[in-house]
Amino acid sequence: MKIFKKGMLALMTVVFAFNFSNAQDEQPIMFAVHTDNVNFNMMAQYEDSAKQLKDNCEKYNIKDASWTAISVEDGRYVYVTPIKSMADLDKNPMGDLAEKMGEEEMGKMFEKMNECYDSHSDEIVHFSPRLSYIPEGYSTEGKNHREYHFLYYAPKDGKEMREAMTKVKEMFKTKGVKNGYEVYHSGFGSEESYYMVAIAGEDGLSIAQGGKENDELLGDDKDATFYNVIKLTTKYDQVEATVRPDLSYAPSDEE
Repeated sequence: MKIFKKGMLALMTVVFAFNFSNAQDEQPIMFAVHTDNVNFNMMAQYEDSAKQLKDNCEKYNIKDASWTAISVEDGRYVYVTPIKSMADLDKNPMGDLAEKMGEEEMGKMFEKMNECYDSHSDEIVHFSPRLSYIPEGYSTEGKNHREYHFLYYAPKDGKEMREAMTKVKEMFKTKGVKNGYEVYHSGFGSEESYYMVAIAGEDGLSIAQGGKENDELLGDDKDATFYNVIKLTTKYDQVEATVRPDLSYAPSDEE
């Protein structure tokens, strides 16, 4: 994994993996996202190196680093970190690790990761509380499977797209749907404008079952509401992914 602006590592989409409740105002809004496009035949080595990185951060309790890791079905490994402002990108969360672990040893560890992919990227995404539907009692805790829906649109349609997404949320609320979803918007580093809708579940089957229940509850009225979003969508992608606690890191409160 390469370093993102002065050594910032693993700041990550969509992503996407935090435990949201109905206290949305307390949630981070901006996320830095790092994606490694890992070759399928190198996944075992990559995961070994990613686990080694986590283990060393835990061993030395690196305070300035934290990330949630997500593995996507197409080979992408995504790392997400909440940030308060763009100024956070100038920080070097790996500086303390280099000092405690040794720059040479840390470099070898990252080289093992770098051998596993041919491209990577960084971007900023924004969580949208106004467009996300988080009903009372909803939580993503214990639900590590993810279904991500990417809705791309032309910049000229930004206002109309936002209004159409708002109508979808209002429909879910009016119908009393119990299954929530989170909405994120593209930001700095993204070539196209998009909304990403994240749906959480224990597995793919539970998400599919939840979708069926939603359809029954929303009824035929949903078609026109969803169409107002679809007609503005220039491209659509859907991917499944898994939140990886075994590759994620958060510093301990202990000194």
